[in-house]
Amino acid sequence: MSTAIEPEPVAPRTGPVVRAVRLVLGAAGSAGIGWGVAGAWDDPFLTERVGLAEWLIGGLLLHDAVFAVVVFAVGATAMRLRRGPAPWVRRTVLGGLAVGVAGTLIALPALLRPLPTQNPSVLPLDYGRGLAIVWAAVWVGVGVVLVVRGRRSK
Repeated sequence: MSTAIEPEPVAPRTGPVVRAVRLVLGAAGSAGIGWGVAGAWDDPFLTERVGLAEWLIGGLLLHDAVFAVVVFAVGATAMRLRRGPAPWVRRTVLGGLAVGVAGTLIALPALLRPLPTQNPSVLPLDYGRGLAIVWAAVWVGVGVVLVVRGRRSK
């Protein structure tokens, strides 16, 4: 059991200012996504627009239906455990899991692309090894945070 004092849960903030900030951030995010899609769609070098649409929709579905569900399910299960590490340890590990999954999503197009390509300069690196390095860096970072915070709480 940890001797660290956990803060009391805080109710989510609501009110007109919070709603306005959420609305502005949501609008900015939606505008950015729309601008990016429109720019890609109008690109004269893009010849497979249907493939782009399939990839964007597939990525969204893969994220929302698989990766997000797995991360949230693991997080909910881990945080509801009565025994085990302190909640701050579980939150740190879950944060590492979320960062690793995000890195995997970013690397997925390069990992799934069939090789060899017609142009040898396209995807010239070992992206599987790169992803393994990202995961290793994430877990080393998680370990450092756990050790530093564990020492501070003693």
